[in-house]
Amino acid sequence: MKLDSGDFIRDLERWFKAYMAHIKGLSYSNNTIQLYNRAIEQFIEYSRGFQDEMTIKDVKGAYITGYLAYIDDIAKISGKKSLSGKGLSKSTKQTYLKAIRGFFIFISDNNDDLYTFERYLKNIRIADSSKKEEKMEYLTEEEVGRLLSTLEREKAKKDNYNIYRNALLIKLMLYAGLRISEALKMKIGDFEDIDDKTYRIRLEAKGGKEQFAYIGKNLIEDELEYFKKIAELKKNEPIMITRRGKLLNRQNAFKIVNRIYRQANIFKQGLHLLRHTLAMRLTKRGVDPIRIQKILRHSNINTTLIYARAEERDIIESLENF
Repeated sequence: MKLDSGDFIRDLERWFKAYMAHIKGLSYSNNTIQLYNRAIEQFIEYSRGFQDEMTIKDVKGAYITGYLAYIDDIAKISGKKSLSGKGLSKSTKQTYLKAIRGFFIFISDNNDDLYTFERYLKNIRIADSSKKEEKMEYLTEEEVGRLLSTLEREKAKKDNYNIYRNALLIKLMLYAGLRISEALKMKIGDFEDIDDKTYRIRLEAKGGKEQFAYIGKNLIEDELEYFKKIAELKKNEPIMITRRGKLLNRQNAFKIVNRIYRQANIFKQGLHLLRHTLAMRLTKRGVDPIRIQKILRHSNINTTLIYARAEERDIIESLENF
């Protein structure tokens, strides 16, 4: 079976289906099958936040420990706490880790590429829950300011298609919560006026279903004006193209955005930072989680509530250091 098609979530779902058929064929108990099913479903849900930056070959030990932190946060939000009140117990995490290990060992044993994950799995250990939790990474308000100032300085220095393209790419993720796969597909015709202040952005979701995101006109008016008037793009022409006229891919977008972070003296990486930043900015302003879920188009409200949990940890740390 082919390991990797280039679509991270589709590959995980394909292997998940094969793995569940495998353990059912081995007559695992119903309880074990249900637990493994739940663990891997949650792993896939966690992975949706990274689907535009990764392939299945990018799954390493640190990614799996990030998943364990994610399910711990989900447990805290949903009230499934251990007796200590600090999330999942060590034994429960070990059971989830066993399910994920089994899943990736199965992939290692059955892919046509002879690719193995076992070297990344063998050294993962569940630490005591008393150890400090890893913080969710996002841009601070100061870093957002530096990032936007860098974009404006670049635009002022040179009338260049790529500079305006990069600025729009970042703003669509930072202000509208677009995923990189969505931002890379943008055309002029996808921006619709709904009033004097707001654009509605038409998106194509999985299965061809139409979705919408929203952004203030004032935030991207310079960029859209450039593409309409200077670059003379037609409504059906893609915006995110290279100098050679090819579509910008997510690997190069990742490199471009990280380079712009460095120019802004931001020592963080990743396209996902921008969606995380929007979610945290909305959370800090007291926006209702249901609205944040709709803005980010999360399928599961628990994914949205992770940001509220992260905000709570920031508040607790601030009081501790007072």
